[in-house]
Amino acid sequence: AQFRVNYKNGGIFYRSARDGYGFEADWSEFYTTTRKPTAGDVGALPLSGGQLNGALGIGTSSALGGNSIVLGDNDTGFKQNGDGNLDVYANSVHVMRFVSGSVQSNKTINITGRVNPSDYGNFDSRYVRDIRLGTRVVQTMQKGVMYEKAGHVITGLGIVGEVDGDDPAVFRPIQKYINGTWYNVAQV
Repeated sequence: AQFRVNYKNGGIFYRSARDGYGFEADWSEFYTTTRKPTAGDVGALPLSGGQLNGALGIGTSSALGGNSIVLGDNDTGFKQNGDGNLDVYANSVHVMRFVSGSVQSNKTINITGRVNPSDYGNFDSRYVRDIRLGTRVVQTMQKGVMYEKAGHVITGLGIVGEVDGDDPAVFRPIQKYINGTWYNVAQV
């Protein structure tokens, strides 16, 4: 083996004797406390950042495949699944996806406490804000069986003597107020 020492802490190097073909191996450097290797010298990521190709397991290997980070066990973590898609896995089950502009849950979300949306528009339009009786409708009662009009209730009868086919019945529609508009209630 050969050793080479460079002047003024220029490093210490060695190489082995000739290989089976008569060639000498390249010089290799000894790293010391004064000549520490860089992250690139030893194939590591520098603390300032870098690119990792493949999966990363923190405390374990990754079973989620490429472009993933697992935490604690090998099938729970995050995986980049296409441009702008970040998936969350728990015990190999795909439970959530973050996509540019939205969040998708593939499982039930349990929330303790109040949920405060930033936009109520998707469900405010479905609230019944008020109920009332609408405009009065008068109809002459016929002899025999007579029913209220669909979506209406009887609010008055004008019977003089006996029901003989010329007495008035008063009806009013039941109305509900949704998103600024009054609607007549439909009959079931």
